[in-house]
Amino acid sequence: MFSEKLEALIPELRAYARMLCRDVTRADDLVQNTCLKAWQHQEDYDANKGPLRAWLFRILRNDFYQQRRSDTRSETREQEELESQLVADCNLEQRSSLSRMLQAIDSLKRSQRDSFLLVVAAGFTYEEAANVLGCSPGTVKSRVSRAREMALGRYFSEAPLADTARRKSSPIDELHDALNRIQIRYTAA
Repeated sequence: MFSEKLEALIPELRAYARMLCRDVTRADDLVQNTCLKAWQHQEDYDANKGPLRAWLFRILRNDFYQQRRSDTRSETREQEELESQLVADCNLEQRSSLSRMLQAIDSLKRSQRDSFLLVVAAGFTYEEAANVLGCSPGTVKSRVSRAREMALGRYFSEAPLADTARRKSSPIDELHDALNRIQIRYTAA
């Protein structure tokens, strides 16, 4: 049944939306819009053209970029948003590390960032990500590889990439841990 399949994918959609938005409220709104659009257009979904998961992620991604374009036109920051950026968290070292990694990911080209987030953060296969992004699996592999190299390079700004293997934990592992915490929080709720 369509509604059960849609409901089962909500935690993954939330995690991906949070990676894109960096704002819990906006991410939840984005997921809600995605579910609403999917429900309204469920007759347009063709299982022969690809899995439901890829179709939903494409809707979410397109909606995010559409909202982002309209936000750029009217760039205003609310007081709560500014206050949340000024408040310090207790675990600053861990947050700083994750924040640096997220900034490194944000600095990637849009096509590389989208491929990276779908494959590394959301757990899509290269074929599934290619379906969402509308390109070949080889293109996705190339983008992910370049994105991984560039993100790690920016994360360790002065450190050469060969030194990253000597670190205790990879920033990508930290990113996966953060995503797992987000998914666990919402699957339990």
